Amino acid sequence: MSLDFPLQKTGETTNHYDSNRLSKQTHNDSISSLSLPSLSSPSKTSEPPRLGPCRFNPNLPFEKTTIAIVHPPHCNDSLPTEERIQYLIDNLSTKEKISLLGHDSPAITKRIRSNNNNNNNNNSNGSETILHLPRYQWWNEGLHGMAWTNCCPPRIHSNVTVFPQVIGLGATFNRTLWGRVGDAIGKEAVAVVHHDRDKTKRTMHPGLTYWTPNVNIFRDPRWGRGQETPGEDPYLTSHYAAIMVLSLQYGMEALDVLGEEPNIDDATTIDSRTDESRTDFVYKPRIAATCKHYAAYSLETNRFNFSSYVPYDSRDWEDTYSVAFRACLHAVEFAKNYYRGRRAFVAGKTGESVREHDGSDFGARSAEPTKNHDKNNSTSLEYAGAMGIMCAYNAVNGIPSCANAHLLKTNLRRVNGFHGYIVSDCGAIANLYYTHHHAKSYEEAVGMSLRAGVDLDCGDTIQTYGMSALEQGYARIEDVDGALRNLFGVLMSLGYFDGEDVDSGNTMSTLVNDWNEHSELAFEASLQSMVLLKNGPHDVAKHPSVELHSTMPNPLPLSPAKHKKITLVGPLADDKEALLGNYHGAPSFIITPLQGLQDLGLHVHHIGDSSHVSNSTLCHAVISSHSDATILLMGLNQTMESEDLDRTSLLLPQTQREIIEIASTCSKMANPMAPVILVVISGGPIDLSLYKSGIIVNDSIVSSDVVFTEHDAVSNNSHDAIDAIMVTSYPGQAGGKALAHVLYGKYNPSGRLTTTMYTESYLTNVPLADMRMRPNGLRYPGRTYRFYDGGDVAYPFGWGLSYTSWNYVIEEQAKPPPIGNRSKDDNDYGNSTVESVISVQVWNTGEMDGSHTVLLFIMGPNAGRNGEPIKSLIGFEKVFVPAGQMRRVYFNVRNAASQSSFDNNADEFGLPLMLAVGPTMDFTIVINNSMEFADDRNGILSRI
Repeated sequence: MSLDFPLQKTGETTNHYDSNRLSKQTHNDSISSLSLPSLSSPSKTSEPPRLGPCRFNPNLPFEKTTIAIVHPPHCNDSLPTEERIQYLIDNLSTKEKISLLGHDSPAITKRIRSNNNNNNNNNSNGSETILHLPRYQWWNEGLHGMAWTNCCPPRIHSNVTVFPQVIGLGATFNRTLWGRVGDAIGKEAVAVVHHDRDKTKRTMHPGLTYWTPNVNIFRDPRWGRGQETPGEDPYLTSHYAAIMVLSLQYGMEALDVLGEEPNIDDATTIDSRTDESRTDFVYKPRIAATCKHYAAYSLETNRFNFSSYVPYDSRDWEDTYSVAFRACLHAVEFAKNYYRGRRAFVAGKTGESVREHDGSDFGARSAEPTKNHDKNNSTSLEYAGAMGIMCAYNAVNGIPSCANAHLLKTNLRRVNGFHGYIVSDCGAIANLYYTHHHAKSYEEAVGMSLRAGVDLDCGDTIQTYGMSALEQGYARIEDVDGALRNLFGVLMSLGYFDGEDVDSGNTMSTLVNDWNEHSELAFEASLQSMVLLKNGPHDVAKHPSVELHSTMPNPLPLSPAKHKKITLVGPLADDKEALLGNYHGAPSFIITPLQGLQDLGLHVHHIGDSSHVSNSTLCHAVISSHSDATILLMGLNQTMESEDLDRTSLLLPQTQREIIEIASTCSKMANPMAPVILVVISGGPIDLSLYKSGIIVNDSIVSSDVVFTEHDAVSNNSHDAIDAIMVTSYPGQAGGKALAHVLYGKYNPSGRLTTTMYTESYLTNVPLADMRMRPNGLRYPGRTYRFYDGGDVAYPFGWGLSYTSWNYVIEEQAKPPPIGNRSKDDNDYGNSTVESVISVQVWNTGEMDGSHTVLLFIMGPNAGRNGEPIKSLIGFEKVFVPAGQMRRVYFNVRNAASQSSFDNNADEFGLPLMLAVGPTMDFTIVINNSMEFADDRNGILSRI
């Protein structure tokens, strides 16, 4: 493992976070604190195994008996899975069955007498088995780290790693990094189960089922939960979904196996059967990932009774709203299809490793996989995708998602072959009656949801009204049994009912090492999530070539020698909670921007909350600081955008805009050569168009209580007040440290926008509740970079600058390697997976090492007309390139197009096609009707 610069050394200051400061939560007797190992106190003692339903518990409420107690069949992992499940179903009463269909599943303990003596005991009284199901918590969150759950009972996970919010992870465009993050979350999730010091007193199993990832499309910039998604593009979101599902459930070894030369023996990792259509892993998942929210969910306003109108036969449904869920359900196939095309060409032509081209600085660290308990009988309960799906609050085409049999039974199970469990969003079954008015009673709502295919209620509606729903004929016992079959099947695949100890490899000593590594990974992820929008006094978004040819020095990176004294202004400069976003746990430390800058040895003049001071006071404070640079820390928090809260404006809050105007103007008054850097932290995109060209001092933006002389105005008219703009999502526990390192050039920014930054006028042209993606004449301009034709935007999808300069060279039309040079795996993939591959040389022509994301877009001959996308992303690769050197990246055009929105409309696109490298479409190449490149000349371009 090597980073661009050393990681935090032992002894450096960290800010330990008080888990009691979680917003909207207070510790009381009803909240259990699930504390994971502290990094400061490692233990070398292995913890005892978890106490599950098949572990002997001396405290079970049974008197001593002379009847022989035999091993219960559902705990016998040598039996067929279906037989074990049927045993449980057969020995539960109807009332007990209903009680298990809520997320807080109660304990059931009972004796079952059998006349069949299976333990060779001659006791004439027969034998008994004990059916013990502990209380089980299905509801666990792991969006960007182990998170709290605010219900039933509320729980706080402390000493966990909080990574950047998902929208920031998306901005890294780094598949390997995503896999490492998912792997880390999975390890910490398992540790919650194993690290319970007093298991004999535990009353509830903390659960192995996690309701993550959120793979809805960030359709509208106002959406309060858009921060939970990778962005607005279906191709990007699909790749994130597949990789996150696999790494959460199986660990990073799953991607190692699919991606390149496996560093684990094939016999222990990939199904060795000759049926090539099978892609199941033969080792069991450790936790269950649950993709949400199905389907077409992307607003908070009236979400409990809103109906998304998206016809199932529409192009919007096929190429936008359902794409990422298909990737979730077929994650193995999806990931293998991507990796194998690259591996076949790269290994056959150059002998290079596929991972070499990834921009992640973290190498492979695969633990030994947990082998499948039933390798020779691994059929219906092996999961080649997400083990769970959550149905959404909203209706789709008039039918609530959690009562929509077309969505759940037809689409998920019959069409896509899904055999995991389906859980409602929390309270969604009650809402069938209470808010949607789709049912006439709670009993009817229960029956509707079970008949439609829901297996589990996040809530207690089924538990409360299930028996009366059966009695009144709304629900059927076969639907109840079917739901239990799916739930028990998931738990059995997770090893929950295995009689033997589940060896996760997570002893306390290895967990401490993992936690140190996870902290480093959170820091790395935060570094890669930073997006540089502007770096100089010119409008580079409109004239990108200016940056490359201008002789004017760029304000960033700052220099520790020249910019020793810093003025730091803004409400987010020292706000810990704002860095965490939503759905987070309590990390052992949080580093704010203020602390991150101080840790670099800088003198920081921090102007605290300035929203309640006069303009003249603020201006005086800025001028009197005599600083070498001014950094403005602005943005949003969860009181402005969150679950159940959409935004009503794309602008920064009015008070922040006023602070920017006063502080930037006064900074330039004090020292015209001192750079003013605007840093914006948020989940959703913000209209920053006002600051693209800077703010010139004039009477219209400076309040009357600040007095300027004519000389002040004249001297500042030649300077942009905002010299550079950096944006980041809620960057997690190491966000402040990462920001400081990027601003001072210890890391070269490499993030790119995953959403379009619209101007405020977008809100008047595009209603929030309109689900259409494609434009409709002059009245409706469409959505996202693929369709929006409503004029200029503040910054486009994919935008992101660097401290160095980059050149691309389209090297050649790459052809499949000769048969004799292919590996066995390459031959298995066939010619179609390695045709139409292009190779791009990525040259770092500047003076600073850095990582770079290459984006590949495709355009049809009718792009932007008749509902066809203006362009569609069909490939992205991240690569680290030292200064003055070159690295290659490879795109399998046919393979990539099959995983993008392009493939769903391929017949309508027609040929020839155009490919464009880079977000500003400066360079294009043409593919003719035979899927070969019509022009084989080397193409050279300079690009961000």
